Amino acid sequence: MPFYNEIKQIFDSINLQFCDSSALDIITSNEFSKIMKIIPKWGKIFHNCLDIDKEETYRTIKHIFRSIYMYFSIRDACFQTNINKKFIEYLNSNINTLYDIHPDLFLVLLLYHDIGRPFNKEWHTFESALLIQKEHLIDNINLSQIHKLILIGVIKYHLLLGTIFTGESSYVGTLSLFNDKSLEIIWDSEKYTELFFLILQLFTIIDILGYDYSKIYNHYLTYYTKIKKHLIEGFSKIREIRDIKKKNELLFHTFHQLDTDNLKWRVACSLRIFQFVSTKPDLTENFYFKKIEEGLDNVGSNWEIFSEKLIKSHSLIQFKYVLPLMMILASGSFSRTPIDKDFIVNKNIYRFWEVCVSKVNTYILNSEDKRFNLWNFVFQFPRN
Repeated sequence: MPFYNEIKQIFDSINLQFCDSSALDIITSNEFSKIMKIIPKWGKIFHNCLDIDKEETYRTIKHIFRSIYMYFSIRDACFQTNINKKFIEYLNSNINTLYDIHPDLFLVLLLYHDIGRPFNKEWHTFESALLIQKEHLIDNINLSQIHKLILIGVIKYHLLLGTIFTGESSYVGTLSLFNDKSLEIIWDSEKYTELFFLILQLFTIIDILGYDYSKIYNHYLTYYTKIKKHLIEGFSKIREIRDIKKKNELLFHTFHQLDTDNLKWRVACSLRIFQFVSTKPDLTENFYFKKIEEGLDNVGSNWEIFSEKLIKSHSLIQFKYVLPLMMILASGSFSRTPIDKDFIVNKNIYRFWEVCVSKVNTYILNSEDKRFNLWNFVFQFPRN
């Protein structure tokens, strides 16, 4: 039987403001045991997590609870936010479509997406998927096998769409999905490919809302929809090709070209273009791109010279936890506010990209076999 109604009843009984961290403490302690009775395996994993990393476990549960609260608010059309009516209607309509497939479909995703985080923060998406399979956490949930496969795949790669938007990942990073043999059946089907990326898009938005310090802006829907469209089109191109090597090459070249077209955006993400573009009349894409060009001009270079240094292998680079570092390199300090017309880009951000690309180029030099290898640059800093 679906557990949707039981869990919704728990959240309907909560009359607390989720922006209040003390309220979240109360919710976590009082409501966790109720959900644990409904889904014992889920509760057991998190109970064991307390011995691994107590602080991260509580943080993760709070995030999951907030995400579920946001999900129910959107479904009930009582979602309070700064985004426009069109955005809210898009979320509500598509989330209801997933509910019609199965009431528990999206709830399973929210409940389990970060379950591996206390065990392995840097690679928690893979850890979560591994735990689900190893501990048979969703075997007894009444979902079809293909829907379970899609959910595990989305959990494993749930950061991808959002990090393409923020410039941390590239479109070529989607080769990870292609090379994941467990997901082959999805890409063979137009229906399931579209469902996979729709779920990924909706989840990316609700995952952000699951943090009390995060904000969603109207332009996010436009960019996320564009990224989703590119990903669906890329996998559609290779559907009828039987030769694996040819599939790989076509997917790489398709996405590498998208990444090359998107390179200036990716560099400008150090200025938080992803967050603030279009939020004010003067904060256009062109405004941010001109700032990148002006910064290069200040060091005696230009976009053509700089991008030529990056062209061969920039798309292979996948960053993790890099945005604060990139902002500090570009401006000297970290800030969550938009830049102004007098802002001058620091040269260190260009040097950063050149160093990262040079490491990749040194490795793949004169080796055709290595030209499709993805590079993960992981940055570890103390929290806050």
